[in-house]
Amino acid sequence: MTNDDTLSRQIAIRLDETDISRLDALAERIPIASRNAIARAALRIGLEQLEKDPTLLFADKKPRRKR
Repeated sequence: MTNDDTLSRQIAIRLDETDISRLDALAERIPIASRNAIARAALRIGLEQLEKDPTLLFADKKPRRKR
């Protein structure tokens, strides 16, 4: 895990309730890690998978709602 003292950049993302529920559930299962630490780990793991296979970005794609 990354030491919070070395974190110097921030991004904002929008999540749906399902994503938040999944993060909260993992935070309960892994009490030594914060929800933010879990989200950072998920981002790193996901980025690694997308670097290996960028087509995964389009797998299981949810329909976008119209504006």
